[in-house]
Amino acid sequence: MMADQSIFLNKKNALIRILPFMVILCICNAFFYRASAQDKKQNKPLVAYLNDDKTHFIKFSGYAQLWARYTELNPGSKVNESLRKSTADLSLRRLRMKMTVNLIDHFTLIFQGGTTNLTYLDDSESSFDLLDAFGEYKFSEKLSIGAGRSNWKGLTRFASGPTSTLLYDVPFLDLGNVNRTDLTLRNLNIFAKGQLGRLDYRIILAKPYISAPTKPIQQISGFNNLSVKPNLSAYVKWQFFEQESNAGSTAVGSYLGKKKVLAMGIGAEFQKDLMWHMAGADTVLNDMKLYSADVFYDTPINVQKGTSLNIYAAVFHHDYGPGYVRNLGINNMANGLDASTASFNGSGNAYPVVGTGNSFIFQTGFSLPYFNQQKKKTRLMPAIGIQYSKFERLADPMFTYDLGLSLLLRDHASKFVFNAQSRPIYTLQGSELKVSDRKMMFVLMYHINID
Repeated sequence: MMADQSIFLNKKNALIRILPFMVILCICNAFFYRASAQDKKQNKPLVAYLNDDKTHFIKFSGYAQLWARYTELNPGSKVNESLRKSTADLSLRRLRMKMTVNLIDHFTLIFQGGTTNLTYLDDSESSFDLLDAFGEYKFSEKLSIGAGRSNWKGLTRFASGPTSTLLYDVPFLDLGNVNRTDLTLRNLNIFAKGQLGRLDYRIILAKPYISAPTKPIQQISGFNNLSVKPNLSAYVKWQFFEQESNAGSTAVGSYLGKKKVLAMGIGAEFQKDLMWHMAGADTVLNDMKLYSADVFYDTPINVQKGTSLNIYAAVFHHDYGPGYVRNLGINNMANGLDASTASFNGSGNAYPVVGTGNSFIFQTGFSLPYFNQQKKKTRLMPAIGIQYSKFERLADPMFTYDLGLSLLLRDHASKFVFNAQSRPIYTLQGSELKVSDRKMMFVLMYHINID
């Protein structure tokens, strides 16, 4: 009886924590519906202007992503205390509510909250967290400076997270040390950004978090628990055709042919003495050095029909020190592991995503003609994505592929995405880590923008 009461109280407390934000969401939806009723052709933005020339304002926006999923689990995976080979689940992948405040000329405040990876295993952890709280002063198109807690990051085009993606998410390799030296991609940082003609740049100096430091072991690098040094990252790109906005930290994943964009970029991230390992009796400190180069191409094929082509490719060289490999399981639904039957991957849907070595990722998608040429709304977009990595520690290359199909109800603002992913399973064969099997994960996502 006491256990039942404890579970009830945990669920009640979780509901109380998230209730105020659900009320805000309902109010915003009501505002959204009211604006839509006033003008059936185009929704009005959720914005309140504070002066007559509309230069000062408070704007509300956000989005939500719901997953329905079937996953073949890694060997030895447990859900609670039950060994499972597969599982089906529902989860709230992301919920974001954002407020943009512009009270004086050239200065903007950003506040964003949300919850991430809310599954049926998280009945007592459904809090609505503060994610972003930072200010930015825009001197000109050439220079803006900001500071606070934000997801401004360098290294790659998509280092700051997802928006209008081709598949169900951005390539996880783009996200760097997500949730290892940051919290949901956020850090306390100072950033500078701007556009010098066709050159777009961002530079970020952060004081990172360090989660789950490890004890130094022989010839295998891991995160240490010593004093944390600053993290410096930067990304620059050259824009050949139409120019993209750099107002926000997240880059567009697909314009669906509304722009013709060709952008080529390079990035780097550096942090001194972040890692350590044992070399005989000595403890050796390692700097983290990450480098990338990428290209993004989006072009209309037939504007009237709604067809377009999108290509994204990137190469990486990561140096975390000897033997470092990180198994990453996004929105992992397994919470236990039987060590006697486990693979190198760990539990759930994890697989080697990041590590010391070289990697290549590629994505491409094609938007098909509108179902109704007069309304110009609903259309399909098939897409594929791959990651190929040669990690120093693994004897076999790491190769994953994704096949996706999006039903775009209102472009990326309202869409269903079906994604099938194949990942390798690594086991110790003799003295080497080799691929012994492959597992699948199938995701049906619904994404809705609130703006």
